[in-house]
Amino acid sequence: MKALTEAQKRGKELEILQAATRVLSGRGFDALTMDEVAKEAGLAKGTLFLYYNHKEDLILAMFSAMAETLAKTINGVASAGLPPEETLRKTICALLEHFDKKRDITGYSGGLPLSGPRKEALRARFSANMEAIAAALTRCSADGLLRLEDPLFAASALFGLCRGSTSYARAAGHKLPLEERARRITGIFLDGTRKKR
Repeated sequence: MKALTEAQKRGKELEILQAATRVLSGRGFDALTMDEVAKEAGLAKGTLFLYYNHKEDLILAMFSAMAETLAKTINGVASAGLPPEETLRKTICALLEHFDKKRDITGYSGGLPLSGPRKEALRARFSANMEAIAAALTRCSADGLLRLEDPLFAASALFGLCRGSTSYARAAGHKLPLEERARRITGIFLDGTRKKR
């Protein structure tokens, strides 16, 4: 049997992560076993173990890949040199798209049964996301759109608004277009909800 190239190995890892995501989103965390992922990926279980030694390694890789993709997207927005309003809108849209695409599994991220170095590595990825959002907001602040006391706190609040709007849409059955949700979140983030006097 011919050895796989590095590109083929990366492709196989991506297939495995996509299969794991489908199992988690379709059947829940308890169904996420190495057997189920191997079956979903169309692999022998032994082949799966060549890539991930434990279920926890697979979970970490899956959520790390999601977090890394989001951080790259947000960092791209922050460094694009856009006007502040456009930077904020594109940051919000990127968060909403992330939650929309991964809506069935993003709720697990805070309650994953990982421990020790595994959980710390994942926390570091999530922290990088907050730092990327904070960088985008700091750019908006430097251009005069926002006044930030604590950029990381503001990033966390914006993240929560975006995540909450996805939960609202799912629970209430509302199907607002992404741009409309982004407009509403921008309004709440910039102006709050206090009645104007």
